[in-house]
Amino acid sequence: MRKSFYLITVLFAAIFSGTLHALPLEESRPGHIRVGDSTIFFNIRATLSDSLATTNYEDTKTHIDNSAYVRLRVNGEISPQFRWRASGTVYSDKTNREIEPHFYEPKEGLPYNLQGDNGRSWDTFTAYSEYNSAFGKLMAGIDYLEWGPAKRNKLVLRGSSNNYRPWMDTTYFLSQPAPTPFFGFQFSTGPITYTQYSGKLFYEKNKNKFFHANRLDFALPFEINFGVSETVIYGSTVTTDEPNLNHDADSTDRDFEWVYAVPFVPYVFAQNYLGDKDNAGLSFDLSIKTIPNWEIYGELLWDDMNNVTSMFDDSWWGNKWGASIGASTENRAVGPVLVSWMSEYTHIEPWVYTHHLGASHQYTNYGQCLGSELGPNSQELYTQLDMEWKIFKLSLHASGVSKDTAFGSNISDIHITPENPELVPTAETYKMATDKKFLADATTKSYQEYGFAITIAPWEWLWARYAQSVYVGDYEGMRIEGSLGVTW
Repeated sequence: MRKSFYLITVLFAAIFSGTLHALPLEESRPGHIRVGDSTIFFNIRATLSDSLATTNYEDTKTHIDNSAYVRLRVNGEISPQFRWRASGTVYSDKTNREIEPHFYEPKEGLPYNLQGDNGRSWDTFTAYSEYNSAFGKLMAGIDYLEWGPAKRNKLVLRGSSNNYRPWMDTTYFLSQPAPTPFFGFQFSTGPITYTQYSGKLFYEKNKNKFFHANRLDFALPFEINFGVSETVIYGSTVTTDEPNLNHDADSTDRDFEWVYAVPFVPYVFAQNYLGDKDNAGLSFDLSIKTIPNWEIYGELLWDDMNNVTSMFDDSWWGNKWGASIGASTENRAVGPVLVSWMSEYTHIEPWVYTHHLGASHQYTNYGQCLGSELGPNSQELYTQLDMEWKIFKLSLHASGVSKDTAFGSNISDIHITPENPELVPTAETYKMATDKKFLADATTKSYQEYGFAITIAPWEWLWARYAQSVYVGDYEGMRIEGSLGVTW
């Protein structure tokens, strides 16, 4: 009875409210204010949205959350070579749950200001500039970085995407990823494109954390693209008066390593040059569009590995890898309806994205994973079907998710090395420190999600959306949300 009541409540409220999940549609809206001429100009675009969502899981109180935001975006050109864009968003959240104060530690997620026991306000922004020349492109800003062809779970850099998971249903932590301050460059020659970023991450006040990433893209015949990328993350592990039980934790007051910022330097060599104490990763991805209107893709992340043949060896915890494979087709005309479909499977081994030196070396920014939000020791099979007709869009989706909760399944877990005898008091703990188990039966939570969304966009500046998901398994319940937004 209670579920039916809230279903009816949100169904009517959806007519007057909006949701943050409508952002991809909203971002496609054009700006209506333009200042300048053909060589120097900027566009102004503003969005106003309000949202209402209700979540009900078995044995928990029904949660009702309302969120409104105002966003201003500006983009333009100062010359044909120099382009820039910026945005700022202010949010106001209301809920029937208690919200705890935020103490502005980055590891607690994006900061917010408490507005009474059941409300908060927060904001975020981006800024990006690029200069194009005959030699390549220079880039700088604070923005969301994104790499890889995966549609659902990008393993290396996921940008601003944030897929809702039942364990995210909390008011104590903002699950949105944070933009990243960075500078970089890109150049192309023939079928090869090289991109490199360097930037700053955040995990604790007054402690440094940095990242570097480079990527080679090969545009091959028959619409095939092959990519190879490297990442490295490091930072200040402790201050001089803090204990650290990891004997090789010598990264006190770590500063920016300019070796990683030198163009065309392989990080696998640079890390050894600097003492083999950083969190480095290597990834490969492939996108095949040989068949018209179809794409087959895959991503493979090697977080750490004894050697290539040890990928499926579970006898050592450090054989850490993840993979996403999928297929998709877009805008296929079936009569008057445009149909799009995608299906993707993701597999992430235990301890992926973690590091034994702690948060300063973990693959995170403001407490959120830079890769897939599934985190280590998880898997997902996801399918989505979209159908568009005139002003209407219907989306159907289904997924099966498994996420372990054992040691090595949380991105903040710190591995206990057998070389530290005081940290390995028992044979059981020693085994945990050397072995790994993917999705152990006793500690894994699994669920299936089935849902749909209906979007109506009668004009280019107005959209409305209603969505509902049902969860079956270890997370039993439903989530309903409605949306209305205006872009000008």
